[in-house]
Amino acid sequence: MSPTRHTALTEWVITLNPDTGAAQARDALAKAGLHVDQVLEEIGVITGHGDAQLGAALRDIKGVADVAEQAHIDIGPPGSSVS
Repeated sequence: MSPTRHTALTEWVITLNPDTGAAQARDALAKAGLHVDQVLEEIGVITGHGDAQLGAALRDIKGVADVAEQAHIDIGPPGSSVS
């Protein structure tokens, strides 16, 4: 039995060009390897997760304006001295 390899997934935020249809872009992004989490059609954004190396392939998709890793922010609980 071989050991299972675990690779960390990166969360991506993809901004679409204004004239790009969200459904068409979603399909192209998924075909490139993105696991689509949300399609925010009204603001032209698609979020998803995939390998860390996926960013370059996503940027090459027609209709994609920007690709960025999703930032995580933790401000701590209310009243905490550390934030």
